[in-house]
Amino acid sequence: MRATLTNDVETAARDLADHGYCLLECPISPGAFERLRGRLLDVAEQEREDGSAFLYDGGNQRVFSLLNKGEEFEENVRDPSVMRLMEELLGVGFLLSSTHANIAGPGGAPMHLHADQTFARPPWPPYALVANSMWMLDDFTAENGATRLVPGSHLLGRQPDYERGEGNTATVPVCAPAGSVMVFDGRLWHQTGANTTGRPRHGILNYYCRGYVRQQQNFFTGLKEEVAARAEPGLRRLLGYENYFSLGMTDGLP
Repeated sequence: MRATLTNDVETAARDLADHGYCLLECPISPGAFERLRGRLLDVAEQEREDGSAFLYDGGNQRVFSLLNKGEEFEENVRDPSVMRLMEELLGVGFLLSSTHANIAGPGGAPMHLHADQTFARPPWPPYALVANSMWMLDDFTAENGATRLVPGSHLLGRQPDYERGEGNTATVPVCAPAGSVMVFDGRLWHQTGANTTGRPRHGILNYYCRGYVRQQQNFFTGLKEEVAARAEPGLRRLLGYENYFSLGMTDGLP
């Protein structure tokens, strides 16, 4: 069984529990989506032109630290529909761990099969420590490098065992139209697919973690001052400026 594309958050939450991922229809307006996509394409092109682009696996590109590269990304990381699903997975007080783009370029090789919480030593708890959301800025197809995954693998509670050949486990592509959002459990086995077309496939990965898990990005040292200064309360909470119960205090005080 696979997740179905839906605009109903309750249906999406059930798919998350059963399959380890869900698919949301585009939760933002067409205009907001075009601004988001346009800004990402501009930044990616600029980084290729100025030689700062992170290129890997033959034709793929990553664009890191998106919060420093456009206000469109600041809005994107706190989308209400995605926030509801993240709270379902990660509980109250979850944090933004990182935000970056993954561009599967023509001729790019597939990524190795993995789970996002492989940083945690086994045995894993019976719940997600982290979760991810993939904003599909193009149609995701089997041919252009759509994310591939093993439905239900989040229930195994471990990463693939490469010594037992599980790195070659059969995967299925998650195909959906541009604007769709895939939210997935950090225990789910997945990989970037190979892009066999002549056009790049663009996606934004907003990655979140439980409030007591260390964030992938250090926003306190890496965020531009002007971004931190204009951050509204919801974004500041996601960045880690609020306490998580007794964690994050200053001199013993909240």
